[in-house]
Amino acid sequence: MPTGSRPKIDVVSRRESERLPVALTAFAVGGDGTKFSCSICDVSDTGAMLEFGETGVVMLPPKFEIALANSEARFSAKMVWREGRRAGVLFCL
Repeated sequence: MPTGSRPKIDVVSRRESERLPVALTAFAVGGDGTKFSCSICDVSDTGAMLEFGETGVVMLPPKFEIALANSEARFSAKMVWREGRRAGVLFCL
């Protein structure tokens, strides 16, 4: 099939709000206070994508906190998906 005649594929986004690319250093904090270094790769009003170091996605409970490095800011989060070194989270109220 020639390139110009390929059917257009529509991508359906399930996100409630637009995600924005960022590069923030943070820590995923487990219930026992254990900190796992990560980067926040993108963020939206409702969640974020985290990327962990060489060890891949660490074993975190379903709900944990995200603490921004060099800041007092902390956010409660719920794990939604994991793939390799990346994980998607929803922010909890």
